[in-house]
Amino acid sequence: MSFQEGLKRLLASNFCEELKECLRSLDPSDWPSCDALNNLLCERTETIVNTNGIDIQFVPQYERPKSFETGFEQRAFLSGEVQVRPENWHDLLNALIWLLFPKSKAVLNARHYNVLETDQSLGRSPEGDALTLFDEEGVIVLSRNVELTRLLTDFRWVELFHKRRYEVLSDMSFYVFGHALLEKTINPYVGMTGKALIINQPYDAFDSSSSGSKIDVDNVLLGLVSDQRLFKSGREFSPLPMLGLPGCWDENEKLDFYLNESYFRPKKLG
Repeated sequence: MSFQEGLKRLLASNFCEELKECLRSLDPSDWPSCDALNNLLCERTETIVNTNGIDIQFVPQYERPKSFETGFEQRAFLSGEVQVRPENWHDLLNALIWLLFPKSKAVLNARHYNVLETDQSLGRSPEGDALTLFDEEGVIVLSRNVELTRLLTDFRWVELFHKRRYEVLSDMSFYVFGHALLEKTINPYVGMTGKALIINQPYDAFDSSSSGSKIDVDNVLLGLVSDQRLFKSGREFSPLPMLGLPGCWDENEKLDFYLNESYFRPKKLG
């Protein structure tokens, strides 16, 4: 798919409103270079750094890492270099998530590094799987209504997304964090599912302005990612059928859409 077509689809999508400001900053004529992405970094009022205090910069990736230190997460942690493959949506969207959630991405990167360093001798760990799962497929769900939260965690999709869809629109906010999931929204399909990190927050916990909201979401997520007791297992995240989100997919206005149990699966007993 061409860059122009993918960009057009993302700008028309209802899954990634918070991403559109970054997308509109890109030259639509061709794939952005690392220099273009680094210019977006320079335009920010606050410098984006990793947890070692090193400025983040986007660099081309052309070959596989030849040592532990040259791995993807390792280079970001040790030198601030976030690698971007040319003409690659997956890596481009990862770079844009660094712009949207810089503090959370920095701490997530540090945890990735620490786990990878340990896993060299112990093998792949549940914590490493959980960090990767959220980094790739994560959705931040801000809920101001504990009843709606309970419906989500109980997989009561018809009641949540159909019967109480207007409450969902007013009392829940969804922020796609995972760059692999964002890539899927370019060409949405039945079966597309995110991994939800649910944050219950009162109405006054977030600034009502667009920019303030982004900053607050990053700070709240930062606190959770920094908590070493969390992100230990993929079971901490609730599955979220993305096409069921009210306002994101035209077909979900009909009850029949939610009766497809191969997509909107009921919760297993026991």
